[in-house]
Amino acid sequence: MWSLETKNLYIRELTKDDFDDYFALCHQPDIHPYVSHISHDKEVEYARFISYIQMVYGFYGFGLWGIYLKENDTLIGQAGIESQLVEDTGEITLSYFVDPDHQRHGYGFEACRAILDYSADELEFNRITAIISPENIPSRRLAEKLGFHFEKMTFYQNTESCLYVRNTAISD
Repeated sequence: MWSLETKNLYIRELTKDDFDDYFALCHQPDIHPYVSHISHDKEVEYARFISYIQMVYGFYGFGLWGIYLKENDTLIGQAGIESQLVEDTGEITLSYFVDPDHQRHGYGFEACRAILDYSADELEFNRITAIISPENIPSRRLAEKLGFHFEKMTFYQNTESCLYVRNTAISD
């Protein structure tokens, strides 16, 4: 199983045993508007979740991973990279969210930084995008802190979104 380790976190592939915690995280009021593709039908989402694990991780060698606190192995969010179609162009896109109870502790930055470094060093991606809802100010600030710059407004999955771009790895 693929994983990264940082000072405070484990970042790893999700497994079927993570589904209940993942489903609960996605349906928190501060998160669900930004992952609205996650339905309230638990059976449908479980099937999608298992399919994602079986198909995406193995095929691409990357995907959206769970963020776990080292101290107690608690799932506190999700972050990773995916291949997405943005305005008819294939893009490698960073996505992330952190449980509201664990926000403002630097965990999102810590996880995304490790993923971006891995993406540049191991996968040799030199361009990563982030597609962010205009009203999601904390997410936009995090993208900027990670070295992304606002490129333009775009329509992504029929929603007006901000397209951010990052062309270089973060260095220590």
